[in-house]
Amino acid sequence: MVNVPIHVVDKIERYHKPIINAVRHKIGQSIQVSQNSGYRSKDWELSHGRSGTSEHTFTGLGAVDYTCANMELLLEELRASDYKRICYYPDQKFIHCDHKGDRYHEFEVDEDGKWQYKGERK
Repeated sequence: MVNVPIHVVDKIERYHKPIINAVRHKIGQSIQVSQNSGYRSKDWELSHGRSGTSEHTFTGLGAVDYTCANMELLLEELRASDYKRICYYPDQKFIHCDHKGDRYHEFEVDEDGKWQYKGERK
């Protein structure tokens, strides 16, 4: 079990829950945080061959990956949300959401796991 730092919990409460709760109410379906998601320490990132700068480390406002039974409906609503970046992982069936950047961008992961730019939203 990983202890989540209080500043991460605060950021989830402030920057993520209001958005996803509004989406959940609108689509009328449960939305889960993906098993691939949530807080990851910088040490965890580095020990798994990553850069340590992932939004999932919550050095900024953080990132959350969501999944639900109707991914297309969830994607549609997240496109209209206040998240700055969304990236759809169709094979893994989750959508990464974060607040990085100053514009609203959408990506989709390709078969090699690389983010492919789909365009600006809003």
